[in-house]
Amino acid sequence: MNSSFAESLPVENYDEVVANTFWNDLYGLGGWSLYCGYRFDPAADLTEDRLFVIEQIYPASWMLKHMSCNSRRQCRLDKKSRFTRMEADMHNLYPAWQEADVSRRNTLFGMIKGEEWRYETCDFERHLGVTEPRPIARGNIARSIFYMHNEYGVPIDKKMLGQLKAWNREDPPSKQESLRNDIIEELQGNRNIYIDNPTMAEQISSKWLADG
Repeated sequence: MNSSFAESLPVENYDEVVANTFWNDLYGLGGWSLYCGYRFDPAADLTEDRLFVIEQIYPASWMLKHMSCNSRRQCRLDKKSRFTRMEADMHNLYPAWQEADVSRRNTLFGMIKGEEWRYETCDFERHLGVTEPRPIARGNIARSIFYMHNEYGVPIDKKMLGQLKAWNREDPPSKQESLRNDIIEELQGNRNIYIDNPTMAEQISSKWLADG
């Protein structure tokens, strides 16, 4: 757990990241939504009338529970708090189609039997509190959660760890994910070590896990 390094990072307010850094600097040239792979390009009008939002892979509600806060406002009172850093950390933030973001909410990640897509053109499934993302998004999700666990000491639900490790192996970092890691390092000052060396995920110990 590299919390001392996380605490040394420049503090940037989550609202500022949302309004400026994320869309203008990290995705200034556009990109693809995490769950559905829909293309967005602010310079070429390729959004097809879809609304894109910022998805927290490790949700704020899980952070609040870990910090024993009743609300974001309570956790935000200290402008330099660990929550402020966690909430604004771009390694945990991905663009998502709004409808998929709303569907996912605070569900756990996992595998669901069958292929009942929630949306006709999007391989996104949710059932009984579990979300199964499309295959090429699974490794990104796993490495984002591993990063948050390592940097801030937040727990990983016991039900997810084995599946996340499998996703990390089955869907290794792509060139796009590695480039994103480079850009975030320039903007935020640190890297996701699980993108640079995915095998490190195998070292995550069960003693830092949490029950559902």
